[in-house]
Amino acid sequence: MTVTPIFSYTPQNATLIAGLLVSFKGPNDQTEKPWNGLTEIGDIGNTGSFVEQTTLADTTKRYIAGMKDTSEIEMTYYKYAGDSNQASLKTLAEAGSNIHVHLQWKNGDEAEFDAAISGYAIVAGSNEDGVRAKISMRINGDVTFTDAS
Repeated sequence: MTVTPIFSYTPQNATLIAGLLVSFKGPNDQTEKPWNGLTEIGDIGNTGSFVEQTTLADTTKRYIAGMKDTSEIEMTYYKYAGDSNQASLKTLAEAGSNIHVHLQWKNGDEAEFDAAISGYAIVAGSNEDGVRAKISMRINGDVTFTDAS
């Protein structure tokens, strides 16, 4: 028996997240500031719920996409002594401000979103770890994704 593939696939190499550039802008900032030292970012995006629409005539449950909800994310970074952008970010976090975040991956893809900051913390570690901090935030509204051309 001969099987006809439903599509043709050629393996290729993925792009590492290394090289990701992230900037932020506070409510009173005119320009974006580099977010230096990032080591981890949360999942970026909005996910919808499912709303059941099954009728008496159906024999299997049916669903439609419901309203999207935003993600709560944490972004962890190494603290750099004297980094004015990190100091500004900490001040915004302690004030519970909203910020605009812009990400650009090495392959040219980009994402932008507004977020409400809910917290700032120093990350626990051991005696050979660099000092790290994390910002907790929730995305406000839709994330704008731009694929590289």
